[in-house]
Amino acid sequence: MAVMLVWLTACSDSTSAGTSTPSTTPPTTVPPTTRPSTTLPPTTLPSTTSRSAAARTADELAGARVVCSYDGADVPDDLLTRLRLGKAAGVLWYGENLPDIATAARNAAAIQQATRAAPDPAPAIVATDQEGGAIRRIPGPPEASAQTLGAQGPVAIRDQAKAAAVALLPWGVNVDLAPVADIGRTGSFEAAQQRSFGTDPTSVGNDVVAFVRGLHDGGVAATLKHFPGLGAATTNTDVASSVIDVAAATLRATDIPPFSAGISAAADLVMVSSAQYPAFDSVPAVVSRAIVRDLLRNQLNFTGVIVSDAFDTDAVAAVGPIGTTAVAAANAGVDLFISRHAPPCTQIQEALAAAITDGRIPRADAEASYERVMKLRRGLMAA
Repeated sequence: MAVMLVWLTACSDSTSAGTSTPSTTPPTTVPPTTRPSTTLPPTTLPSTTSRSAAARTADELAGARVVCSYDGADVPDDLLTRLRLGKAAGVLWYGENLPDIATAARNAAAIQQATRAAPDPAPAIVATDQEGGAIRRIPGPPEASAQTLGAQGPVAIRDQAKAAAVALLPWGVNVDLAPVADIGRTGSFEAAQQRSFGTDPTSVGNDVVAFVRGLHDGGVAATLKHFPGLGAATTNTDVASSVIDVAAATLRATDIPPFSAGISAAADLVMVSSAQYPAFDSVPAVVSRAIVRDLLRNQLNFTGVIVSDAFDTDAVAAVGPIGTTAVAAANAGVDLFISRHAPPCTQIQEALAAAITDGRIPRADAEASYERVMKLRRGLMAA
């Protein structure tokens, strides 16, 4: 089915404790997603399907798989150049990048203008974390934490997620790295931060569905995180390695169902955890073919974009050098890479391009990831 590119103008004006068994309560009925209409006059941009797959360079195939971060308030010229050359797919914004809505809208316009000049023009990914509570990059909804929202139920959650999407778009953000689909157990860092909707898999699944559909109602893409579940971790993998010592049967019965629910609600991306799950594999999830490709892609039938957690963390560094680890993650099935700082953007893109060139990453796999990311991008709102 043909997809129309949509270029919009942005306006310029931030758990319950304990482990339980799956609930037998029937799921709450949440109306299906209705995305806002994006019907506009035909675009004058070149067709994104005009170039053959054979014409794509290794740099472009690799560039489609990195979302870059940067320091400060203004988007750097070298990042804009990478976007124009097809060596990056977009940006990930943190609080320091978002001092006010006018700055964000100006940067978003420059970012989207750069991707218009890329070999395959498509809206850039402009992502941030707007989970709710303390994890918000712009002021506004959801002001309540996921734990508080979980007590309010799916209807309130969908309303708050839609409000979040409506708030994010004028800042230029079109991808929310939310909702957290983890089951936050007592003693976990997520429970302490109130980032989990709860401990009952059915209830959390309903809440995840509501959040995904609310973001879609407002026109923003949704990301389930952190597969296959980070709710038993006592340490945040952003700051240290973590081992989730939970039986496979428990992970399948308790931790994975909310992700299945979110996938059924058409979540656009799934973020893979950097923790290790000995019940599934001897390596961290982000480099585990058993978890990424076999479990998420094949058994759960997720057809969207699989994204890493921040790749410049101690948990990832423990695996090996960032370039080598990125190649391993790509071969495990990860489509897209994010990081907290600027240098990994270039390091990962160059490592992936070299591996595509010399065959360590099969070209067919690289093409498949490219198409998944481009399909996502062509459906995004853009400044």
